[in-house]
Amino acid sequence: IWCELALWPNCSGITTAICHASASIDFFHERMISATQSKHRQEIKSMFILICWAIWREHNSRVFNDKETSFRQICCFIKDEAHEWAFAGAKALRRPLGS
Repeated sequence: IWCELALWPNCSGITTAICHASASIDFFHERMISATQSKHRQEIKSMFILICWAIWREHNSRVFNDKETSFRQICCFIKDEAHEWAFAGAKALRRPLGS
């Protein structure tokens, strides 16, 4: 999921974080932010929250409901949800979506 979303506009900091992934989500987050141009940091912070939430949501669905969503469906969900967040006022999310 992270690799797929790293292909979105202004999300290249995700690629750097993946290359230096560790057991710590904090380190991953810090690496992703530091590898992102300062003008795009707010959007990447919002994307990070959204992606983590979508992964956690999928985790809970698999564990508690025995339901599994495909990789593509999860990525589509993230994109759709980012559009909703942007519409609701998270203006920084418009840039990675190409809006």
